[in-house]
Amino acid sequence: MTSAADMQTATGAAGERESNSMVKSVAALVVGVVMLVVAFANLSRIPGWADDHGAIWVYLGFFVFMSIAGRLFWNGADELVKRMRG
Repeated sequence: MTSAADMQTATGAAGERESNSMVKSVAALVVGVVMLVVAFANLSRIPGWADDHGAIWVYLGFFVFMSIAGRLFWNGADELVKRMRG
């Protein structure tokens, strides 16, 4: 049989996991937004970087950077929307 203390410990651990999940979701959303802002702020520099370092590498790097930023943003946003809906 489980005692009340065991149930309280299990409930506390679940609440802590939920809290950690919320922190991770907010962090992912914030990091994603910051990455997107940095990318858009430097958008006008990309052609110059492509001339200096090679178009394929710069545009491939930009694609990877934007993919990571978008994934972080949507991961955080989806999780927060899911929590708001209950």
